[in-house]
Amino acid sequence: MKELKDYSGPYVPDLKYEDLSKEVLIKLLRAFSRECNVLPAYWAEEMRKRLGREVERECLLSTWKRIGKYETGWAMEAANIKGNDVETYVKVTQLMGSFAQGYYKYDFDLKSQNHAILTVHYCPAFNALEKQDLEHLDWVCKVLEHEAMKEYVKPVNPAIQVNRLRAGRRSSPDQPHCRWEFKLE
Repeated sequence: MKELKDYSGPYVPDLKYEDLSKEVLIKLLRAFSRECNVLPAYWAEEMRKRLGREVERECLLSTWKRIGKYETGWAMEAANIKGNDVETYVKVTQLMGSFAQGYYKYDFDLKSQNHAILTVHYCPAFNALEKQDLEHLDWVCKVLEHEAMKEYVKPVNPAIQVNRLRAGRRSSPDQPHCRWEFKLE
């Protein structure tokens, strides 16, 4: 089959991802990433409505901590990433569905193989929460993200330290949404 630049033509009964062009696959990956991020937000909203904020937070924290080892491992396996240093974790993070390039805007300053600074300049959840609920924004950024990241690094190396350098509400719109340090001593 000829590589499809889109799927606007007739139905293909045995269609496979391999039949799609690189451009279509990239668009699908970004769409899947949005789903990966929006679904838990909708789920959490429903939990909060039915069972309250405390249960919502317990479930969010448990879920994101639980998925971390799998998402890290799946990305490592898919891209054949090997290693156990901070640079390895940075490479894996670049490929994670829940932190997709283009959906988030971020950069890593890789200072050495065992030290990196992540700066997130744009986070869709941050933007929404900054307008709606600053107290919950602080919890998501300072507690949920920090605890989840500690789980995400474990498949690479459980000794990688995750330090929050800046998170939560901003004092100025010029500040990045968050900044994190990853270090292995």
